[in-house]
Amino acid sequence: MTDIFKIIEAHDKKEDDKRGVCIGIDVRIANREVSCPISGVCYSDKDLAIEVESIQESLNRIAESGKGLFGVDLPDKGLRIMPEMAPEEVWSILSEIAESDLFVESFNALAQTKRTEVAEYVLSHCNTFSGKGAVFSTRYDNETGMLL
Repeated sequence: MTDIFKIIEAHDKKEDDKRGVCIGIDVRIANREVSCPISGVCYSDKDLAIEVESIQESLNRIAESGKGLFGVDLPDKGLRIMPEMAPEEVWSILSEIAESDLFVESFNALAQTKRTEVAEYVLSHCNTFSGKGAVFSTRYDNETGMLL
């Protein structure tokens, strides 16, 4: 993979001697290439480290939100939950998982939209007083859409 990030020199227009850098990417549109800053201007290595950490955190959030977009493997079952499955199909697979930690981990690994669909299905169509429905209803957090 080629490096997509680069250091861009930045000069303070008010102060000629104040020189900084920012993190940027090159964007190509047709025959033109433009360097676009994606961070604030840094005047020290400490500032630069803070901006790098911020970008890393953003990429980690993207990676986390992308989990489950291509399916979730359930190793002990040899099954895979796919994004196109209906909520009742996903619930049928999940409810067969005996181990609570694996049940929670498998549900939480789904994409957010799929978790929401499954939650709506379980809470409106399943018995939430016994079995996995009870586990689900007591551990489901509406704000995060995750099982806690």
